[in-house]
Parts: sequence; C-alpha cells; structure tokens
Amino acid sequence: MQKIFTCENAASLEKLAKASFAIPPFLMMENAARSLADFILDFQPESILILCGKGNNGGDGYAVARLLQGKCRISIFSLEEPAAEEAKTQYEMCCKLNLEILTEADKLPQADIILDCIYGSGFHGELSQAAKKVLDFANSQEALRIACDVPSGLYFCADYTITMGCHKLTLYSDKAKEVCGKIIKSEIGISSNKLEADNTVAAELVEATDIKLPVRKKRSAHKGSYGHTAVFSGDKGGACILAATAAMNFGSGLTTIINHTGSGLSQFKISPSLMVSDKLPKKTSCILLGPGLVHHNLSDDQMIGDYFRNGDKRHAAVFDAGVFDMKGYIEEIKTYSQEASNQIVLTPHLSELQRFLKHVREFYPEVSYTEEEISIESLANSPETKVKIGREINRLFPSAALIMKSANTFIAYQGKTYIITDGSQNLAKGGSGDILAGMIAALLAQGYTALDAAITACEHHALTARSLGAESYNLTPEKLISLL
Repeated sequence: MQKIFTCENAASLEKLAKASFAIPPFLMMENAARSLADFILDFQPESILILCGKGNNGGDGYAVARLLQGKCRISIFSLEEPAAEEAKTQYEMCCKLNLEILTEADKLPQADIILDCIYGSGFHGELSQAAKKVLDFANSQEALRIACDVPSGLYFCADYTITMGCHKLTLYSDKAKEVCGKIIKSEIGISSNKLEADNTVAAELVEATDIKLPVRKKRSAHKGSYGHTAVFSGDKGGACILAATAAMNFGSGLTTIINHTGSGLSQFKISPSLMVSDKLPKKTSCILLGPGLVHHNLSDDQMIGDYFRNGDKRHAAVFDAGVFDMKGYIEEIKTYSQEASNQIVLTPHLSELQRFLKHVREFYPEVSYTEEEISIESLANSPETKVKIGREINRLFPSAALIMKSANTFIAYQGKTYIITDGSQNLAKGGSGDILAGMIAALLAQGYTALDAAITACEHHALTARSLGAESYNLTPEKLISLL
C-alpha cells in the first residue's frame, strides 16, 4: 500500500524539506520539474502549452518550459505575474531564454499537450472568471492534459495528475476522481521513507497486490472448512438472493437464506446451491443483514442476538443497506462490536452513511462531527471528513470496519483509513452493493479478519467490474457474480 499524507500543499512540503533536511525549495522545484519534463517527453510531443499561475505551481511550469526548450515547440501562458520567490526566478530565466510567454487568453494556441500549473493543492476558494476562461479552453482541446500536483480548482480535466513528493488526501474526493485521471507520484529529492517519518499519514492507498483471494490450497478440505454464511432476507427478496449467490461464488462453503413471511422470496427462482431456512443454522460462521431490508423484523433480531450470545466462539457479521435506516440497530451493533474477537463490517453508501451518522448522534451526542460535516456534499468531497468520521465510528464500534462506499471507497478500521480508488462508474447499477456485501460475508465466514475481508472484497469487486470496461453500461449483477 502507498501512503497518503495530511500534507496538503507544496508550501508545507518545502517547509518540511528545508527545516528537516536542509533541501532548498529551489532544488525541490528543479526535481519536480525534471520529473514532469521526463514524463512529458515520453509522449514525444511536437508542441506543449503550459498554463502558469502566480505561485510555486506556476514556478514548476516555468521550470518545465526551460527544461523542454529545444525539444518541442513551447508556449507559456501566464495568468498572473509571479508572486512566489522561486516562481519569479524561474519566470526571469524563461524571459532571458526568449521563451514565448502569453498573457492574453484569446490568443492561446493549440498544442499536443496542455500542462496545468495554475493552482496547486494549496488553492482554496472559487476560481476567477479569467482562470475559468483559460481552463475552459484547455478542457475543450483534443490535447493530452496533464495537471501538476492537482488539477487547478478541481476544474481542469486531466488525463494524468502528477502529484509532487507524496499522495495527498485532497486528490481522493469524489470530485477529484472526476478530473484527476491517472494519479502518478513524482519524486522531489526526498525519499518516501523520510517523508513518512516526518509527516502524518492520513490513509493508505489499496492496490491490487494487497488483496488476499480465498484460493483453496488445502487438498483434504470439505464444505465445512470454508464456513457457513447466513443471509437474512429483507422485504425485497431479490437483493438477498444476489448477496447469497455472491457469497457462494466467493468461497463460502455453505450459504443459507433466512426466510420469513413477507420477504417476497417466493417470486424468484433460487439456485439449488443455496439453502433456505426459517432458522439460523447451528454452525453459522457469518451473518449478513440488510440487503432488501425495509421493515424491522423481531424474529431476525432474536436470531442475531442468540448468534452473538452463543458461547465464546468468534462471531462475524455484515450490516448493510436497510440496517442504516433503523435506529433500533445502533445499540445492538455497538454491543456486538465491544468484543475484540468479533469481526463486524458496516457497508453504507453515502446516503445510508448520513442516516446512520444521524442516528449515532441521537444515541451518543458527544460525537465530534457536526451536522454540516455529514451532509452528502461534505461526505463526498471532503476526504478529511471521511477520515475524521471513520475514526469516530471506530472509537464507538471498536471491532467494526466501516466501509464508506462512493466513487472512492474509504475503509476505516481501528483508527486507520484505507482507500479503494479502482471502482468504476459501471458499478452504478442496482445490485452492485448487495454483491459486495455477500463477498465480504463469505470472507468473514472463511475466517478473514474484518479488515482483510473489507479490503479484499472491495478491491476485487472494483477490479472485476473494471475488467468489463469502466464506461460499459451493460454490467449486470449476474454478470459481475459470474466473474468473481
């Protein structure tokens, strides 16, 4: 996993480098510009348009222009006169090297590559109309678009974002995912180990190599070796069938649907590989409650309570979807999560998360998050808020992993945060969440920890969907399940 830092902008990185390692800011700018220039040259462009702002992000742009001189046709656009010291120096060098510097947005030329160096991760507030005009031009072009550190104002639509020195949390909001393209970390002359020692790690970036698929290596195994998943049927029976089928396809040795009156299960054909019962099997190793759930069912509550009270064995559960609409489950989940051996995973999408967080505040008004912080806008576009909320829920529900499903999915467990970035838009289809819940339950049933089950299921779910084409519109739950 790669580290993501709380360091939000280039200025704080420069301050750290100078104070701790005696590395001057100008040298850091040179290193950053060299990385950018080398990346650009790999595309063998005939022409490049570099958009520069007044700060050190603009300074990076001027330095790149100087390094690329003689290797392609270069046009520099200066939105504002340089204000930062290093930017002023780089600007002066470009002037003395007779590089073309434009100041009129109406005269911007076409180019093979457009490099956005207007604003970095330290920018806050609204873009000026002048900046929007330039960025609108850039976004309208057929050029390859590259952002330095972060797309300006999260308005520039980049094909690549080259983040300087370290991955920054601001790059992992839902809004950022829309415009960042592929994020690549660039070196600035300080090793990652040193940055990790002198900066605060906010989260870790989950990669394909971090998953632990339930590959069966034991030759003398039997079906009981791989657990028994019990999926409670909600009011919408199709959701629980999808979840149970996903659990079976993801390695659960046995899978039972817990049926009750009013579940609507009878309208569906159910695979003979799935069992149906009105009671919880004695050897259940994980329960799943929530898919298709609309109304609270007292018999389910009784079975779940009996399951968690049954002896000293390890208990595992996934709480999904409809659970988060019901205040009545808050205290029960909190009670179950106090036992360290229990493995619990909560799987809300953002609307469900908001409702869950409001219910939690009613029971535990001492929580630190505010009403404003749990708005859908904040939950989607403030990674810092997700990290904060994750830690608060981990404090209240200590053995539970919280999965905050969105364009970038955040997993919070025991005060740490993990981010899944491989999810794609083809998953925006009814049933996708039910499949993920079933996958997590299957792994818990097979003995995975809450964290390993959450990371493996979320990343594999994302990669499987992506393998069918991120922009495909015809992904169905059945097709996704068949590829697990």
